[in-house]
Amino acid sequence: MRSTGLKKNLQFRQVYREGRREAGKRVTIYYLYREREGLFPGFVASKKNVGKAYQRNRARRLMREAFLELKKRFVKRNLWIIFVASFDPGETVYGELKEDIENSLIKAGLIL
Repeated sequence: MRSTGLKKNLQFRQVYREGRREAGKRVTIYYLYREREGLFPGFVASKKNVGKAYQRNRARRLMREAFLELKKRFVKRNLWIIFVASFDPGETVYGELKEDIENSLIKAGLIL
């Protein structure tokens, strides 16, 4: 069975340490090119930046939904990518969040 995303702490640390970063207003994106074929996302919403557990869960769901909509537009498929939330999901409209993620991905040269 193939993994659908980043799961291990070691993977996240490697992307933070060796990868590149692109910051938006609501989401920061860290990414690292890999030799193996596969697009592996990770979604982070910390207690410090987002708040209560239900808010963190909603933030991760919103970021995951935006990623799934933009997934077919990725230029390269050998990538580990982490989305870090820094927004209040109760006050953020999904369209604004998706636009912020899309703009960051375009700046990084990851999507067309």
